[in-house]
Amino acid sequence: MKRRIASVAFSVIFFILFNKAHGQTNHSNHEKEIEARSKLWNSSYNSRDSLTFYTLFDSTAIVASAGGRWIGAEKCKDLCRSLYKRRPDITWYNYASKIEVNEQWHVAYETGDWAEAWTENGDSVKSEIKGKYWIMWRFRDNSWKIISAIFTPLSCTGSYCK
Repeated sequence: MKRRIASVAFSVIFFILFNKAHGQTNHSNHEKEIEARSKLWNSSYNSRDSLTFYTLFDSTAIVASAGGRWIGAEKCKDLCRSLYKRRPDITWYNYASKIEVNEQWHVAYETGDWAEAWTENGDSVKSEIKGKYWIMWRFRDNSWKIISAIFTPLSCTGSYCK
């Protein structure tokens, strides 16, 4: 009888530990996937690959900044392309500082610093905007997609800012 109780107790403990470890691994994998998607923002945007950049967004995504608001993946792609046209040497980098995942609802939160820089027509010095951002991601159809993003400028240098 004692052996049977010990066997059941061992099985229960093993089951709990296995599920906890599996959950942490799954959670960790989701964070790594979001990190990779966030890096894809930087690489696709800065290599002028608007089609890959477009894949980051849910069809109903909302992007907002002090300069405007864009709703839907098509508008986000249009924003990207219009910035390339107006500012041919533009760069935009997101530097994630924190990612949190809600496994129950398949959403995640990313926050960090961002920087955007370009040379205005006739200038020799770049204008640069820096600030904080947050992105809400949703896991759907085996991929993390941006459903909302806010970019808040906190500093601006260069002629654009005057």
